[in-house]
Amino acid sequence: MVAHPEHLAAERKQYRSVWISDIHLGTKHAQVDALLDFLRDVDCKYLYLVGDFFDGWQLQSKWHWQDNYNVLIQKLLRKSRKETRIIYITGNHDEFLEQFVGMNFGSVTIAREVIHTTANGKRYLVLHGHQFDGLTQFNRVLEKIGTRLYDWILDFNLYFNRVRRRLGFGYWSVAAYLKSKAKSAVKYVTEYEETIVQMARKQNACGVICGHIHRAEMKKIGNVEYLNCGDWVESCTALVEDFAGNIQLLNFHETDVLRAGRGTRAHDAGDGGEGDDRGGGARGRRGHAGRERTPAGAGILRIGDEDACSTAADVGVQV
Repeated sequence: MVAHPEHLAAERKQYRSVWISDIHLGTKHAQVDALLDFLRDVDCKYLYLVGDFFDGWQLQSKWHWQDNYNVLIQKLLRKSRKETRIIYITGNHDEFLEQFVGMNFGSVTIAREVIHTTANGKRYLVLHGHQFDGLTQFNRVLEKIGTRLYDWILDFNLYFNRVRRRLGFGYWSVAAYLKSKAKSAVKYVTEYEETIVQMARKQNACGVICGHIHRAEMKKIGNVEYLNCGDWVESCTALVEDFAGNIQLLNFHETDVLRAGRGTRAHDAGDGGEGDDRGGGARGRRGHAGRERTPAGAGILRIGDEDACSTAADVGVQV
Protein backbone atom coordinates (compact mmCIF):
# COMPACT_ATOMS: atom_id res chain seq x y z
CA MET A 1 0.00 0.00 0.00
CA VAL A 2 1.42 3.40 -1.00
CA ALA A 3 1.15 6.17 1.57
CA HIS A 4 0.89 9.80 0.52
CA PRO A 5 2.56 11.58 3.46
CA GLU A 6 0.58 14.82 3.73
CA HIS A 7 1.71 15.04 7.36
CA LEU A 8 5.35 15.56 6.33
CA ALA A 9 4.53 19.12 5.27
CA ALA A 10 3.96 20.00 8.92
CA GLU A 11 6.63 18.07 10.87
CA ARG A 12 9.77 16.02 10.53
CA LYS A 13 9.37 12.27 10.45
CA GLN A 14 11.63 9.85 12.29
CA TYR A 15 12.38 6.48 10.71
CA ARG A 16 14.77 3.71 11.60
CA SER A 17 15.74 3.09 7.94
CA VAL A 18 15.18 4.73 4.56
CA TRP A 19 15.93 3.30 1.10
CA ILE A 20 16.15 5.47 -2.02
CA SER A 21 17.43 4.42 -5.43
CA ASP A 22 18.25 5.64 -8.92
CA ILE A 23 18.73 9.38 -8.45
CA HIS A 24 20.96 9.52 -11.55
CA LEU A 25 22.89 12.69 -10.77
CA GLY A 26 24.32 13.87 -14.08
CA THR A 27 21.07 13.62 -16.03
CA LYS A 28 18.65 16.48 -16.59
CA HIS A 29 15.75 14.36 -15.33
CA ALA A 30 17.10 13.85 -11.79
CA GLN A 31 14.42 15.14 -9.37
CA VAL A 32 16.94 16.64 -6.97
CA ASP A 33 14.71 19.39 -5.54
CA ALA A 34 12.03 16.83 -4.65
CA LEU A 35 14.66 14.64 -3.00
CA LEU A 36 15.99 17.60 -1.03
CA ASP A 37 12.47 18.29 0.25
CA PHE A 38 12.19 14.65 1.28
CA LEU A 39 15.54 14.57 3.07
CA ARG A 40 14.79 17.86 4.81
CA ASP A 41 11.64 16.39 6.36
CA VAL A 42 13.02 12.95 7.27
CA ASP A 43 15.54 11.75 9.85
CA CYS A 44 16.72 8.15 10.10
CA LYS A 45 19.36 5.91 11.64
CA TYR A 46 20.18 4.05 8.41
CA LEU A 47 20.00 5.66 4.98
CA TYR A 48 20.52 3.40 1.97
CA LEU A 49 21.42 4.77 -1.46
CA VAL A 50 20.48 1.67 -3.46
CA GLY A 51 22.57 2.23 -6.58
CA ASP A 52 22.80 4.68 -9.48
CA PHE A 53 23.10 7.72 -7.24
CA PHE A 54 25.47 9.10 -9.87
CA ASP A 55 25.00 8.46 -13.58
CA GLY A 56 28.56 7.80 -14.66
CA TRP A 57 27.51 6.89 -18.20
CA GLN A 58 25.92 10.29 -18.77
CA LEU A 59 28.71 12.22 -17.06
CA GLN A 60 31.28 10.42 -19.18
CA SER A 61 29.57 11.24 -22.48
CA LYS A 62 28.33 14.74 -21.64
CA TRP A 63 29.06 16.60 -18.42
CA HIS A 64 25.89 17.84 -16.74
CA TRP A 65 26.17 19.12 -13.18
CA GLN A 66 23.80 21.51 -11.42
CA ASP A 67 24.30 23.53 -8.25
CA ASN A 68 21.59 21.61 -6.41
CA TYR A 69 23.63 18.42 -6.92
CA ASN A 70 26.26 19.94 -4.62
CA VAL A 71 23.55 20.89 -2.13
CA LEU A 72 22.27 17.29 -2.11
CA ILE A 73 25.73 15.87 -1.47
CA GLN A 74 26.31 18.42 1.31
CA LYS A 75 23.02 17.49 2.95
CA LEU A 76 23.91 13.79 2.89
CA LEU A 77 27.32 14.51 4.39
CA ARG A 78 25.71 16.59 7.16
CA LYS A 79 23.38 13.72 7.97
CA SER A 80 26.32 11.30 8.05
CA ARG A 81 28.19 13.56 10.48
CA LYS A 82 25.31 13.30 12.91
CA GLU A 83 23.54 10.06 13.74
CA THR A 84 22.75 8.69 10.29
CA ARG A 85 24.76 5.82 8.87
CA ILE A 86 24.76 5.95 5.07
CA ILE A 87 25.18 2.75 3.07
CA TYR A 88 25.97 3.36 -0.59
CA ILE A 89 25.10 0.35 -2.76
CA THR A 90 26.81 0.43 -6.15
CA GLY A 91 24.74 0.06 -9.33
CA ASN A 92 25.46 -0.23 -13.04
CA HIS A 93 25.47 3.49 -13.80
CA ASP A 94 27.88 4.24 -10.94
CA GLU A 95 30.08 1.19 -11.41
CA PHE A 96 33.15 3.46 -11.30
CA LEU A 97 32.76 3.31 -7.50
CA GLU A 98 33.32 -0.45 -7.46
CA GLN A 99 36.99 0.18 -6.60
CA PHE A 100 35.85 1.54 -3.24
CA VAL A 101 33.59 -1.37 -2.27
CA GLY A 102 34.29 -2.45 1.30
CA MET A 103 35.60 0.96 2.33
CA ASN A 104 34.19 3.25 5.01
CA PHE A 105 34.43 7.01 4.64
CA GLY A 106 33.53 8.09 8.15
CA SER A 107 29.96 6.84 8.57
CA VAL A 108 29.47 6.26 4.82
CA THR A 109 29.96 2.65 3.74
CA ILE A 110 30.23 1.49 0.13
CA ALA A 111 29.05 -2.04 -0.65
CA ARG A 112 27.65 -4.20 -3.46
CA GLU A 113 25.03 -5.86 -1.28
CA VAL A 114 23.99 -5.85 2.36
CA ILE A 115 21.88 -7.93 4.71
CA HIS A 116 19.66 -5.51 6.62
CA THR A 117 18.01 -6.68 9.84
CA THR A 118 14.84 -4.80 10.74
CA ALA A 119 13.90 -3.83 14.27
CA ASN A 120 11.70 -6.94 14.53
CA GLY A 121 14.53 -9.23 13.39
CA LYS A 122 13.56 -9.87 9.74
CA ARG A 123 16.45 -10.06 7.29
CA TYR A 124 16.39 -8.41 3.86
CA LEU A 125 18.96 -8.63 1.08
CA VAL A 126 19.65 -5.09 -0.18
CA LEU A 127 21.26 -4.59 -3.59
CA HIS A 128 20.76 -2.51 -6.71
CA GLY A 129 19.61 -5.46 -8.82
CA HIS A 130 21.48 -4.98 -12.10
CA GLN A 131 23.33 -8.21 -11.38
CA PHE A 132 20.17 -10.08 -12.39
CA ASP A 133 19.40 -8.07 -15.50
CA GLY A 134 20.43 -10.15 -18.51
CA LEU A 135 20.55 -7.02 -20.67
CA THR A 136 23.13 -5.49 -18.36
CA GLN A 137 25.23 -8.62 -18.15
CA PHE A 138 25.40 -9.61 -21.80
CA ASN A 139 24.90 -6.58 -24.02
CA ARG A 140 26.08 -3.22 -22.69
CA VAL A 141 25.59 -1.50 -26.07
CA LEU A 142 21.96 -2.60 -26.23
CA GLU A 143 21.39 -1.45 -22.67
CA LYS A 144 22.76 2.00 -23.45
CA ILE A 145 20.46 2.23 -26.46
CA GLY A 146 17.58 1.41 -24.15
CA THR A 147 18.75 4.10 -21.73
CA ARG A 148 18.78 6.66 -24.54
CA LEU A 149 15.26 5.67 -25.58
CA TYR A 150 14.11 6.02 -21.97
CA ASP A 151 15.61 9.53 -21.89
CA TRP A 152 13.62 10.46 -24.99
CA ILE A 153 10.43 9.23 -23.34
CA LEU A 154 11.22 11.28 -20.24
CA ASP A 155 11.84 14.35 -22.42
CA PHE A 156 8.39 13.93 -23.94
CA ASN A 157 6.93 13.23 -20.49
CA LEU A 158 8.35 16.54 -19.21
CA TYR A 159 6.72 18.69 -21.90
CA PHE A 160 3.52 16.63 -21.87
CA ASN A 161 3.02 17.24 -18.13
CA ARG A 162 3.75 20.95 -18.47
CA VAL A 163 0.76 21.13 -20.79
CA ARG A 164 -1.34 19.04 -18.38
CA ARG A 165 -0.51 21.38 -15.48
CA ARG A 166 -1.53 24.42 -17.51
CA LEU A 167 -4.84 22.71 -18.23
CA GLY A 168 -5.33 21.97 -14.55
CA PHE A 169 -4.58 18.25 -14.63
CA GLY A 170 -2.25 16.34 -12.33
CA TYR A 171 0.93 14.43 -13.15
CA TRP A 172 0.64 11.44 -15.47
CA SER A 173 3.61 9.22 -16.33
CA VAL A 174 3.94 8.34 -20.00
CA ALA A 175 6.84 5.99 -19.26
CA ALA A 176 4.91 4.09 -16.58
CA TYR A 177 1.92 3.75 -18.90
CA LEU A 178 4.05 2.36 -21.71
CA LYS A 179 5.73 -0.09 -19.34
CA SER A 180 2.37 -1.37 -18.08
CA LYS A 181 0.99 -1.84 -21.59
CA ALA A 182 4.00 -3.38 -23.34
CA LYS A 183 3.85 -7.16 -22.95
CA SER A 184 7.61 -7.48 -23.41
CA ALA A 185 8.21 -4.95 -20.60
CA VAL A 186 5.81 -6.77 -18.28
CA LYS A 187 7.53 -10.08 -19.06
CA TYR A 188 10.96 -8.51 -18.42
CA VAL A 189 9.90 -7.09 -15.05
CA THR A 190 8.32 -10.39 -13.99
CA GLU A 191 11.44 -12.38 -14.86
CA TYR A 192 13.63 -9.80 -13.10
CA GLU A 193 11.57 -10.01 -9.93
CA GLU A 194 11.55 -13.79 -9.86
CA THR A 195 15.30 -13.98 -10.44
CA ILE A 196 16.21 -11.50 -7.73
CA VAL A 197 13.90 -13.25 -5.25
CA GLN A 198 15.88 -16.44 -5.81
CA MET A 199 18.98 -14.62 -4.58
CA ALA A 200 17.18 -13.65 -1.38
CA ARG A 201 16.28 -17.29 -0.80
CA LYS A 202 19.92 -18.30 -1.20
CA GLN A 203 20.84 -15.78 1.51
CA ASN A 204 18.08 -17.18 3.75
CA ALA A 205 16.49 -13.72 3.80
CA CYS A 206 12.78 -13.11 4.15
CA GLY A 207 12.86 -10.47 1.42
CA VAL A 208 14.85 -8.38 -1.02
CA ILE A 209 15.09 -4.59 -1.35
CA CYS A 210 16.31 -3.31 -4.71
CA GLY A 211 15.97 -0.64 -7.41
CA HIS A 212 17.30 -0.58 -10.99
CA ILE A 213 14.09 -1.00 -13.01
CA HIS A 214 12.50 2.31 -11.89
CA ARG A 215 9.31 0.62 -10.72
CA ALA A 216 8.35 0.93 -7.06
CA GLU A 217 6.69 -2.19 -5.70
CA MET A 218 5.84 -4.08 -2.52
CA LYS A 219 4.55 -7.63 -2.88
CA LYS A 220 5.06 -11.25 -1.97
CA ILE A 221 6.54 -13.64 -4.53
CA GLY A 222 6.01 -17.06 -3.06
CA ASN A 223 7.20 -16.76 0.52
CA VAL A 224 9.65 -13.92 -0.17
CA GLU A 225 8.92 -10.20 0.05
CA TYR A 226 9.92 -8.23 -3.05
CA LEU A 227 10.44 -4.53 -2.27
CA ASN A 228 11.58 -2.05 -4.93
CA CYS A 229 12.19 1.52 -3.81
CA GLY A 230 11.61 2.99 -7.29
CA ASP A 231 13.54 6.02 -8.52
CA TRP A 232 14.01 9.79 -8.33
CA VAL A 233 13.86 10.62 -12.04
CA GLU A 234 10.17 9.86 -12.41
CA SER A 235 8.23 8.26 -9.56
CA CYS A 236 10.00 9.90 -6.55
CA THR A 237 9.43 7.05 -4.11
CA ALA A 238 11.17 5.64 -1.06
CA LEU A 239 10.91 2.68 1.27
CA VAL A 240 10.95 3.43 5.00
CA GLU A 241 11.14 1.28 8.14
CA ASP A 242 9.62 2.44 11.42
CA PHE A 243 11.05 1.59 14.82
CA ALA A 244 8.83 -1.47 15.11
CA GLY A 245 10.33 -2.95 11.93
CA ASN A 246 7.39 -2.27 9.62
CA ILE A 247 8.30 -1.22 6.05
CA GLN A 248 6.12 0.90 3.80
CA LEU A 249 6.40 2.59 0.42
CA LEU A 250 6.10 6.39 0.32
CA ASN A 251 5.23 8.34 -2.82
CA PHE A 252 6.74 11.82 -2.74
CA HIS A 253 5.93 12.84 -6.27
CA GLU A 254 5.38 16.49 -7.08
CA THR A 255 2.02 17.46 -5.56
CA ASP A 256 0.43 20.55 -4.08
CA VAL A 257 0.54 18.86 -0.67
CA LEU A 258 4.32 18.47 -0.75
CA ARG A 259 4.76 22.12 -1.67
CA ALA A 260 2.27 23.41 0.90
CA GLY A 261 3.72 26.14 3.09
CA ARG A 262 7.26 25.71 1.82
CA GLY A 263 7.86 28.72 -0.32
CA THR A 264 11.15 29.00 -2.18
CA ARG A 265 13.71 28.76 0.58
CA ALA A 266 17.11 27.40 -0.38
CA HIS A 267 18.49 24.03 0.72
CA ASP A 268 21.85 25.37 1.80
CA ALA A 269 23.97 24.57 4.83
CA GLY A 270 21.68 25.18 7.77
CA ASP A 271 18.37 24.67 5.96
CA GLY A 272 15.65 23.36 8.19
CA GLY A 273 17.86 24.07 11.22
CA GLU A 274 20.34 21.41 10.17
CA GLY A 275 23.56 23.26 10.82
CA ASP A 276 26.54 21.16 11.82
CA ASP A 277 26.29 22.35 15.41
CA ARG A 278 22.75 21.12 16.05
CA GLY A 279 22.59 17.94 18.07
CA GLY A 280 25.78 16.53 16.65
CA GLY A 281 28.00 16.55 19.70
CA ALA A 282 31.02 14.31 19.81
CA ARG A 283 29.16 11.69 17.84
CA GLY A 284 28.70 14.19 15.03
CA ARG A 285 32.46 14.32 14.46
CA ARG A 286 32.86 10.72 13.39
CA GLY A 287 32.78 11.76 9.73
CA HIS A 288 36.39 12.89 10.12
CA ALA A 289 37.64 9.41 10.84
CA GLY A 290 38.78 9.00 7.24
CA ARG A 291 38.79 5.86 5.17
CA GLU A 292 38.48 2.41 6.63
CA ARG A 293 38.19 -0.87 4.83
CA THR A 294 35.91 -3.65 5.95
CA PRO A 295 38.12 -6.54 7.10
CA ALA A 296 38.87 -9.09 4.38
CA GLY A 297 36.84 -12.24 4.66
CA ALA A 298 34.11 -10.51 6.63
CA GLY A 299 31.50 -11.78 4.17
CA ILE A 300 28.38 -9.88 3.18
CA LEU A 301 27.93 -6.68 5.16
CA ARG A 302 25.24 -6.86 7.85
CA ILE A 303 23.41 -3.77 9.05
CA GLY A 304 20.94 -3.37 11.91
CA ASP A 305 21.72 -6.51 13.90
CA GLU A 306 22.99 -4.54 16.86
CA ASP A 307 19.61 -3.06 17.80
CA ALA A 308 17.20 -5.60 16.32
CA CYS A 309 14.88 -7.59 18.53
CA SER A 310 16.91 -10.67 19.50
CA THR A 311 13.84 -12.88 19.89
CA ALA A 312 13.10 -12.53 16.18
CA ALA A 313 16.68 -12.62 14.93
CA ASP A 314 16.31 -16.01 13.30
CA VAL A 315 13.34 -15.12 11.11
CA GLY A 316 14.14 -16.19 7.55
CA VAL A 317 12.92 -18.05 4.53
CA GLN A 318 12.10 -21.71 4.79
CA VAL A 319 13.65 -23.15 1.61
